[in-house]
Formats: sequence, structure tokens, C-alpha cells
Amino acid sequence: MGYSYKCYSDTRDFMKKYVNAEEGAIIYGISKSRIIVVAREAGAVYKVGNSALINTQLFEEYLEQFREPARELLNGIVI
Repeated sequence: MGYSYKCYSDTRDFMKKYVNAEEGAIIYGISKSRIIVVAREAGAVYKVGNSALINTQLFEEYLEQFREPARELLNGIVI
């Protein structure tokens, strides 16, 4: 029997454009409170009534600012 777990890169093409904080925390692997802080910094939060939605496109563009270049370690391993 196979497993149904999919990698983020496998599902990215049909991912939702807007997610709530709980869904975002699962997708990006960070806590709910941290994703709200970062999404606000990115300007990716949309208030709809009592709910807050995060625009994943804006959020990911903001995250790219913090990307670190790959570094070569001993024995030619790149991280």
C-alpha cells in the first residue's frame, strides 16, 4: 500500500492562493503565531470579517528575501 503524503513541490501548482493561519502553519512548517507575524510584515494578510487570510504568493515572495546561498561543506557536500 502506498502513502498519500505529497511534497510541497508536488502540490504547489494547485495550491490555494489564500490560506488561514492554521493551514499556512502546516504548509510552511512554522508556528501559527510566527506565520501571522511574517505575513503581516509581507503585507499578505487580508481581513475578511472576523477571519484573516494569507496570500501565499505575496508570502512566498517575501520569504525569498531571506534565502541563503548554498554552502559547500567537507567532502563536496552542498547544503
